[in-house]
Amino acid sequence: MTAVRPPALPGIELPNPDTLTGPQLQGWHCALCGARLFADQRLGTVEWTCGSTTEVVELWVCRPLCTEAAGA
Repeated sequence: MTAVRPPALPGIELPNPDTLTGPQLQGWHCALCGARLFADQRLGTVEWTCGSTTEVVELWVCRPLCTEAAGA
């Protein structure tokens, strides 16, 4: 995993994109807790690799922050 830009939320570590589900990578679910997002905020971007393809993926988290982020 390579961070493309620093996290938008200081103090919260970017998750490994290889452990995230499709909806988390697509921004539909929180990248930290997996809950469906209705209000969100940007966490940061990571490089996600599938086979020989690498994409820059923007990760989103709950707003207000979920308990997973609060415990980080």
